[in-house]
Amino acid sequence: MTNREIERLIDGVRRGDGNASETLYREFSGSIYFFVLRIVGNETAAEDIMQDTFIAILQKSDRYTPRGKPAAWIFSIAKNKAIDHLRGQGRYVPLEEDILPSSDARELSDDAWPELLRTLNEKERDIVILRVLDGYTLTEIARNLGMPKGTVFWTYNNAMKKLRKEFGKGEK
Repeated sequence: MTNREIERLIDGVRRGDGNASETLYREFSGSIYFFVLRIVGNETAAEDIMQDTFIAILQKSDRYTPRGKPAAWIFSIAKNKAIDHLRGQGRYVPLEEDILPSSDARELSDDAWPELLRTLNEKERDIVILRVLDGYTLTEIARNLGMPKGTVFWTYNNAMKKLRKEFGKGEK
């Protein structure tokens, strides 16, 4: 589905078009569910958050401004709902605490995080998400992933170095 088609669907949702709402749900519900599931690690919570995401889309569709990446807008709503859920459970550790130097008070926009995380390979990204978003210790991650503890520690530290380096590029 192209960006323009997604924008048309969001506009249809804004206008109360039930077909647009159904199509948007059909196109994105599965990917949002699995995206959120990776963050919260609980199927029931992921289902609820996915539903809450579509409710928020209905409520916020009049505030959507086309900027060429409507799927990013949809997934940022889902991510924020997932983070709210983790905060409610006391399991959320802000990513910037691990990435940004403590002397740097600059806040990154929500759109900057996915770009930073794209610099990591899948294994690094999984470990960073499990550590930072899910709050697992590196020892727990090693046990859950069936990996040697040293490998998880090394991978996490290298991933964090990459993220700090990438963050530094964005400051220039």
